[in-house]
Amino acid sequence: MQGPGCKSHSSDARTELLRPLALLPAQAENAPTTTVTPAPSMPLSSRTASELERIRAQVRAGRLEWQDSAEPAAHIPVENYTSARVRDAEIARLFRPLPLIVGHASELAAGQVLAHDDYGVPLLLTRDADGRFRAFLNVCRHRGMRLVAATARAEPRASVVCPYHGWTYRLDGALRHRLHAEAFDDCSAADTSLVALPCEERHGLLWVVPTPGATIDVAAWLEALDGELPFYGVDKLTHFRTVRAEYPANWKLIVDAFLEAYHIRVLHKETIYPFFADGLTAGDRFGPHIQSLVARRAGQEWAGSSEAASPPTDLAGLCELATPSQVIFPNTITIFHPDYLSLVTLYPVAAGRLGWTHRMLIPADRATPDWTPHWEKTFRLIEEGVFQKEDIACAVGIQQGFASGANTHLTAGRAEQGIGWFHGDVARALAPAAAPARLSRA
Repeated sequence: MQGPGCKSHSSDARTELLRPLALLPAQAENAPTTTVTPAPSMPLSSRTASELERIRAQVRAGRLEWQDSAEPAAHIPVENYTSARVRDAEIARLFRPLPLIVGHASELAAGQVLAHDDYGVPLLLTRDADGRFRAFLNVCRHRGMRLVAATARAEPRASVVCPYHGWTYRLDGALRHRLHAEAFDDCSAADTSLVALPCEERHGLLWVVPTPGATIDVAAWLEALDGELPFYGVDKLTHFRTVRAEYPANWKLIVDAFLEAYHIRVLHKETIYPFFADGLTAGDRFGPHIQSLVARRAGQEWAGSSEAASPPTDLAGLCELATPSQVIFPNTITIFHPDYLSLVTLYPVAAGRLGWTHRMLIPADRATPDWTPHWEKTFRLIEEGVFQKEDIACAVGIQQGFASGANTHLTAGRAEQGIGWFHGDVARALAPAAAPARLSRA
């Protein structure tokens, strides 16, 4: 993660500039002063509570968990970031058969449609008048024309009309009308209806398996993380802004960055590091998914208090002490900032090129015009200042370095063990499709 290039600013000016990233909205610059009804509190989920207690234990012991870890360093072959063969295997084994997040529920209201092209497959998302979410290939069954053009936001449609010959489909995918129907022999519904894709709405997120005929069970896919997510209240948020871009770097380099806090002190020293403890984290695995807490300085003080400080009772309290983050395998990253959520999805456009989608999700009761200046400024700071100028720029620099041949492997030490977990799961998912160079431990 990263923030604006502020080396020319004084420390006080820098803190003021970054205040919206660090503080709760009632304290943030440009935030309205009107009273907001607090969301109902929910006790910390069990694994999140355990992670917070592990942070407290590290502070009181004066030692970080990794210092006592027996887990060896991971050595990740550079080939796994540069090989077209590995990238093709990732598409086949990760980005076609697995449930992928295609948006937030608030992005698609009843009676709306939305084209989605982030995963290299033309998808059409719809929600009918009864509120049911569906997904299809965005392709006419007549002559294969694309049906709905890409737009920044969903659009209201009573039906979907092909712009080539006018074949018309209901939002449930069934053919509704075609010109001169008598010119066509009788066809079955399967031949004329849109090609449906397995999809599900869960935890406020829209999930799709972009392979016709496959199945989907998001709860089973998430394993125990399915029981943790309700605490985070993603279904209570609403969509504010999305940015899409491509960068000349492998998608896994971005995942790597969000799986360790080792870099924060150096890469983010002028932006977010002033608000975080140095390397104080706790993480857990949920099958191939990973959840972690990165302690803020306030959390370090809380953990080191001589008094028996009680744990927070809700997400807002937790985010004052630590920043929760998840990697939902294979390609989604969540970052729960003090007053909003960054939802990042990634796609391997090529071995050395990634697709980046960053959605900002905000509390529904703060999605009003008086809050807009606050959210606009906050989004700019995190997306342009932190993500683009530091995290993404770092990934691009690493990808450029691969061409030099200086390294055959990248090394992730014990303070970066989440990277080894992730790459191990990727290797297991790809085998034997690509037989990528093996992850080694030393």
